[in-house]
Amino acid sequence: MVRTADCRLNDGRAVALRAAGPADVPAIAKLFVGLSDESVRSRFNGACAPALLARLARVDMRPGTRCIVAAPPDDPGCLAAEARVVTSGPGAAELALTVADGYQGTGLGRLILGELVECARQAGFARLQAVVNLTNAPMLHLLEPYGWVLSAGTDLAVASLEISAVGGAVGWPADVAGRRVLVEQRGWFDSPRVAAMRGAGDVVRVCFGPRRSTGRGCPLVTAGACRLAAGADLIVPLLPDQDQDCAAVLAAHRRLWPGRLAATPSGLPAWGGLPAWGGLPAWGGLP
Repeated sequence: MVRTADCRLNDGRAVALRAAGPADVPAIAKLFVGLSDESVRSRFNGACAPALLARLARVDMRPGTRCIVAAPPDDPGCLAAEARVVTSGPGAAELALTVADGYQGTGLGRLILGELVECARQAGFARLQAVVNLTNAPMLHLLEPYGWVLSAGTDLAVASLEISAVGGAVGWPADVAGRRVLVEQRGWFDSPRVAAMRGAGDVVRVCFGPRRSTGRGCPLVTAGACRLAAGADLIVPLLPDQDQDCAAVLAAHRRLWPGRLAATPSGLPAWGGLPAWGGLPAWGGLP
C-alpha cells in the first residue's frame, strides 16, 4: 500500500506519494515532455519525440503494471516524479523511474524507489530489472544499496541490472533452463570466457563483489547467505584477491561450495582482464 502522507525532501520541500492509474497519464506525459534532453536520454536510453514520450506515459499498456507518482501537496497535478514496475516474467518485473529536473538531487529518487520496491514486493515480485545507461550515475547510485547484479551482457553503454524486492541478494529466475553461472568480477563488459558461456546457453549473473568505498557489502560475508551463490551450478571467481573484502568472499565460497568453483587460468589478472572498477570514470562511463 503506497503511503499518501506528505514526505519532506532534503531541500525542505514536501511531496505526497500515491498510487497512479490511467487518469494520471496526461500528468505523467507532461512530466516526461518537460524533462531536459539529458534527462530524457538517461531515462529512456536515447532521444524521444514528444509523441513517443506521451505514449510511454501510459500505465495500462501491459497487465501487472504498478505505478507511483509524487507531487507537491499544493499542486497535485504537477508531478515531481513517477516510478513503475511492469511484469516481465514469473516473479519478475522491470522497473523505471523519472524525477523532474527541478527535483533531482533532493532525495526524491531514493524515496520513490523505496516505495516502488515495497509495492513490487507486495504484488508478489521477487526480482526487479532495470535497463540503465552507464552515464546515468544517479540511477546507478540509487540501485547500489540493493546490491544489483548484471543479468545480461552490457550492450555498448547500457547495462541490464537486477535487484531483489524481498531483501538480501537477488535470486535466480524460476524458469532457468541452462546452467546457472555466477561470475564475480569488476567490470561492465563480458570477457571472451563469459561471452562464450552465454553463447553456450548458460544463464549468467555477474556480481561486482563488495566495495567498501561505496558501502556495498557481500551478503555471503555479512549475513552468511547469498541466493545467487547458493543456487549456482558454477561460480567463476575473478575478483581481485588482494582486496581483503574480496578475499573473504572467495574464502566463503571455498568453505561452502568448493566443488562449484571454476579454476582461474594461470596468469589471468584477478579481475578477468577487464578494467577494475576504480579505473573507470564515475560509475562506469565509457573510457
